[in-house]
Amino acid sequence: MTLTEPRFPILTLEEGSLTPSLGYLFDRKWLYPYESLISILWKFEKANALSGNVVARLLGPDVDPYEGLVPRVGVIDIDRLRANLQVSRRSMRTALIQDEVRPRWSTSFRFCRLCLGYGYHSILHQFESLNVCPAHHCAVESACRRCGHEIPYRINVQLLEAQYRCANCLASYPNVYWTPSRARPMKPGHCKAFTRRYMDRRRG
Repeated sequence: MTLTEPRFPILTLEEGSLTPSLGYLFDRKWLYPYESLISILWKFEKANALSGNVVARLLGPDVDPYEGLVPRVGVIDIDRLRANLQVSRRSMRTALIQDEVRPRWSTSFRFCRLCLGYGYHSILHQFESLNVCPAHHCAVESACRRCGHEIPYRINVQLLEAQYRCANCLASYPNVYWTPSRARPMKPGHCKAFTRRYMDRRRG
């Protein structure tokens, strides 16, 4: 059965715990190797018609949703997010910046336009030394082509509300927005390309 994007939120939160009370729509098949946390949260937000403010609150009760957090291991509460998203610990851990990984990370959101068309952003795109997408062999970008704005790589309301667009002028990064009804599977060769590049980077 084909899923259609809901026109109203199907997830409500218990005020005390900020956890789902009525359930939500999320399919693990939408996730791909080394997908970043912002990519996962965008899909979760889009599928459930949630505001960025609501999703940002999933980071923790003491987190300012407008200030947000840099998505790093040791900073993000993995267990809290897993309880809400039902994503494996491995997927959550590899979605975050890890200090033991040697290449430098960019403080700006970096992306491949073609990957974003599939609703995908890899943690690999945040490597400063990665200038070409492993799958599409096109340039990794950080600035909006319309206004030149660069978005800080922090999980906050501004980045969550942008959803594949420039947070400054709202110009779209990809040509097509990701929705559950238009979810396209990533090609196996692209999955392998990201996996190989990630393992190569970890080895130094």
